[in-house]
Amino acid sequence: MSPRTPERQRPHDPRRRQVSDPRASGYSEHDTARPPGREDPDDYRNPFARDYDRLVHTTAFRRLQGKTGVVAPGEADFFRTRLTHTIEVAQLARRLGWKLGAHPDLVEAAAIMHDFGHAPFGHIGEQELSAAIDDTARAWGLDPAEVGGFEGNAETFRLAGARLYGYGTRPGLNLTRATMDAVVKYPWERGEVSDTKWCFYPTERELAAWVREGVPEHRRHTQSFETQVMEWADDVSYSVHDIEDFYLAGSLPLALLTQSAEARERMAAQLVARRSARGKLATGPSDDPARYTGADLSAAFEELFTEREGPFEGFRSLSGEFDGSGESRQAMRTMRKRLIDRLVHSVTVRDPSAPTRRHENDLVIPRDARLMNDVLRDLLWIFVIEHPRMATYQHGQRRVVRELFELHAATVHRGRGDTSLFPRHLQVDLRQLLEATDRADAEPEVLRIVADHIVAMTDDSAARMHRRLTGHVSRGFTDLF
Repeated sequence: MSPRTPERQRPHDPRRRQVSDPRASGYSEHDTARPPGREDPDDYRNPFARDYDRLVHTTAFRRLQGKTGVVAPGEADFFRTRLTHTIEVAQLARRLGWKLGAHPDLVEAAAIMHDFGHAPFGHIGEQELSAAIDDTARAWGLDPAEVGGFEGNAETFRLAGARLYGYGTRPGLNLTRATMDAVVKYPWERGEVSDTKWCFYPTERELAAWVREGVPEHRRHTQSFETQVMEWADDVSYSVHDIEDFYLAGSLPLALLTQSAEARERMAAQLVARRSARGKLATGPSDDPARYTGADLSAAFEELFTEREGPFEGFRSLSGEFDGSGESRQAMRTMRKRLIDRLVHSVTVRDPSAPTRRHENDLVIPRDARLMNDVLRDLLWIFVIEHPRMATYQHGQRRVVRELFELHAATVHRGRGDTSLFPRHLQVDLRQLLEATDRADAEPEVLRIVADHIVAMTDDSAARMHRRLTGHVSRGFTDLF
């Protein structure tokens, strides 16, 4: 029986459940357990497939179609949105997980929800929302550390575990412990290990403790194997697919870089300078696989654009900038396929004799593959994300996110208690908190709910809401529906 056979069988076929049952892959009842008091009735699906199905039917998944990837949704027909990126990550993660022996339904479920917590306008919105939460916490006399700022991965964990409705009358999607753990890329609170990346807010400490229960102490700050597979699929998809999009748009002079040694030399120097300015360049040999010398970076860049045979010959096939011809399209597809094959299929596992599940093994990404992926990502930042034209958009986007948060927070601050700007389901939660005896204990959660409301907006709905709240649009009642 080929490895793909179970996926071709009908969903209700009992053989599919037998083959894909987590217990057959060594997952325990501890791994497939759901939060206390939240057991699901059994059906024909395995527990991880049920998690995946539940995630696909959430509003958070649908909203990704209206959230910025690199550029705003709708700027051109071919640019990927946050939703199409998520679907591609899920496909890569499932195939890689299947190849390495991880449970494909579990890895795919983690990939489907990995961007649920993205704020409007991408990482710019995320940074501004975190700053606005900290500033508001201080203004309210709260310790920002006990509110937790904002981080997209932490918001994903909170939404899936404590806020979205997917089963029963209590919030939270009631996902298995292994699925929740598989989306934890940074298993700590802000400041515990890093001030820039984290996955747990103080308000979700109890949930985080339940999810990480049973993780060996020496892996307390380590991702599960399934998380590592999902994250590498995310990194590769982000780099390769965005390179493809902006080559199509004429923003990346890939053909010039394959043809001109002088252009490559200038760009390599720019890549080295950018990493050096951010303190990410090693001055000598390093054991850290994510730190390289300037010589390493320059050599990888040269290989990417000059190799005539092997995985990267796809760049050599670009005889010119994209012109829409069949030859140009085929060259682009070849480039994409070879890059993904090289990056995805180069990975191995730390211990081939150990199970590839949870915290029993680790993914090993070859240094040259990680370096090549970082070169692709840096190219995108230099030519697109850090382009001066983007600064004007980003300035306005920061203002929209900050003012939306501050306007909503002001309406529920202490003596006011006006919840009318919020959706009805949030009004219920906010009233309960505002009526609490100890307001100081309730206020961190109040700010978290305000942030949840902002995150639930697409780019377009955030911009429209901002115009309404600031008086820049005047329309009739029926236009709001």
